[in-house]
Amino acid sequence: MTDRERILAAVRGDPVDRIPWAPRLEFWYRGRKRKGTLPAGLEELTLPELTDRLGVAHYAVVPDFTDCPEDPPMADRALGVMVPTVAPFRVYFDGVERRLKQDGPRLTVEYETPFGTVRTESVYTDESLDAGASVPWVTRNPIQGPEDFDAVAYVYEHLRVTPCLDGYLRERERIGDRGIVVAFTSGTACPMHHIMKDLLEVEKFFYARVDYPDKIARLAEAVQPFFDGIQAAAAASPAEVVHLGGNYDDAITYPAFFAQNILPALKKYGDELHAIGKYLLTHTDGENRRLFPLYLEAGFDVADSVCPAPMTRCTFEEIVEAFQGKVTIWGGIPSVLLCSASASWEDFRAFIDGLLARYGHASRLILGVSDMVTVDCEWDRLQYITEQVARLA
Repeated sequence: MTDRERILAAVRGDPVDRIPWAPRLEFWYRGRKRKGTLPAGLEELTLPELTDRLGVAHYAVVPDFTDCPEDPPMADRALGVMVPTVAPFRVYFDGVERRLKQDGPRLTVEYETPFGTVRTESVYTDESLDAGASVPWVTRNPIQGPEDFDAVAYVYEHLRVTPCLDGYLRERERIGDRGIVVAFTSGTACPMHHIMKDLLEVEKFFYARVDYPDKIARLAEAVQPFFDGIQAAAAASPAEVVHLGGNYDDAITYPAFFAQNILPALKKYGDELHAIGKYLLTHTDGENRRLFPLYLEAGFDVADSVCPAPMTRCTFEEIVEAFQGKVTIWGGIPSVLLCSASASWEDFRAFIDGLLARYGHASRLILGVSDMVTVDCEWDRLQYITEQVARLA
């Protein structure tokens, strides 16, 4: 089987000759490239060339946000509007004057509306760039107080989503049989999740739900057409798998909040995708124990970036049992095990050998590193995993 065939079989729950192995290497590569610490012999390789050298499937789930069609990239990140080149859509502002001011690594964006000016700020720090990050840190959210809700709602009501497949199709051609290109929509699953994660500081969000429930509800209504547009564009793309939402945590997106807001959105979109022969992936990289029953009810197909102990409270066996063979796991290897400062070679090897002995031919597992391969990962540990996976065939 090719890596593409293995991944798609794992998504469907069909038999595989061995588990696919698709680590997310972009953070490791960018950080090491920036600091000049790539291993000897790899310094001049591009990331695709390095992936081929390692002999793993190409990870193309969470996109590379440094590759954006506009300059500066990620200008609207503080609004939660993130449109990498590979996304199957573009987003335009109609009837909103947009002013950008770049001051070194800091970007200020102002959106002029009849209800006032929305101002956001974001910055790339040396620390984040050294770690390989592609998304800037938001230092000023668009909503600072109750006076900003109407203006932000106006901005969203004047967003226009247009399907655009050029970047997606180029990436699909580049990867070929070495993996699948998942169609990205949003890192949030629904308007209420989007408001929580991107438009307010999280503490202010929970206060606002009590203090200004009508404003929150009105803003969610204004954001919904944006979600409708990006989800429709992804559904209409050639992608077999579509990515919606992520970064759940059973303390922040706690069960009652998840059940009221996120679950219905995932269930509705998943049903729509299933009706046209496609699959839904969501990014479950947090503490998930109390959310597992709701995940099953939501009915999505792939849980991306699944991270077991020691980085979360759940063992890998508990995660597999919780999904009951109904959800494909993409992940399974805690990133700390790949770092000599946090795990001995003996502990690393025992975890990998045990996981492969038990799950090396599992039908609903795509082996990956959760959340990503970090800059301090050791190259020889990645090679060891690749060698052991190859022996399963």
